[in-house]
Amino acid sequence: MTEADLALALLLVGGFALLGALITYGNARQAQAIREVGEVLHEWAIRHIQLSRATAASAIRIEDPVAWLQEALSRLPLPEGITRGLASERQGRGWVLLQSAAGRLLLTRPEIDPALLERGSRFVSPVLPRGSLRKAQVLELSPVTAWPTFDLELAQAWKRWFPEDPPPDRVRLLIWPEGTNGR
Repeated sequence: MTEADLALALLLVGGFALLGALITYGNARQAQAIREVGEVLHEWAIRHIQLSRATAASAIRIEDPVAWLQEALSRLPLPEGITRGLASERQGRGWVLLQSAAGRLLLTRPEIDPALLERGSRFVSPVLPRGSLRKAQVLELSPVTAWPTFDLELAQAWKRWFPEDPPPDRVRLLIWPEGTNGR
């Protein structure tokens, strides 16, 4: 191998290294530009959702929380007739027991343990008979599982039931169709 061959080999290795560095630099710039576009799109989507929710919030008027719940639950696949003729039976701090012609429903804040309502405690008298939690169908209702403005509607309904409590952003619903010994 001559000196010219060695110089040519070093020049080729140097050229490939420079080409690799340029490609890496270009890819890094392109990746950064793609990340920036993604961030802009994400911020736009959040602002769009906030604007849509603000517009929807100004249009929401919940006068009767039981009627709202009845209409809201009619959108969900629930046992036949469970949402017809809902009436508030009892309520305590953070929970409402509702009666319909086809069964009972218990609406609670997600942080409330329904077992306390079943067996009672020194703070809450028993609302549900023993063993009824095992027979209940449990749904968590939130903007993710129900519809996008559910939490806005829930806040207004909750203020009607519990004016002193801050409204939750989601609730747990326990359902006992008639004939399952829900009470």
